[in-house]
Amino acid sequence: MALRLFEPTLANLRAELRSLYVRDVEHGFRLDLIDLDDFVGGLKRALAAERELNKEFKANGVMPDGIVAMSRFSGMPTMTKTKRPPDVRGGLLPRRGTPNRGAAD
Repeated sequence: MALRLFEPTLANLRAELRSLYVRDVEHGFRLDLIDLDDFVGGLKRALAAERELNKEFKANGVMPDGIVAMSRFSGMPTMTKTKRPPDVRGGLLPRRGTPNRGAAD
């Protein structure tokens, strides 16, 4: 039988399971677990650290999708100036030393 972590009232529980629950201010009753406070405390610390990190990123003007790019390259990658690709309409390639046909440079 699966037990719920929080119960608003003990009326729905069997009598032998009621001793496993303790009164909780927020939820009515909670299952008395030994490591619940450690587990929840760890999650709360991780959430607080993540929120702090997000605040730092927002203060530096970085959006959440930019975070992934920054993590891979240890900084935002810069665009290099490259030539436009040759115009190959009709299967014609430009000759060497001549400008691209149809390309506006």
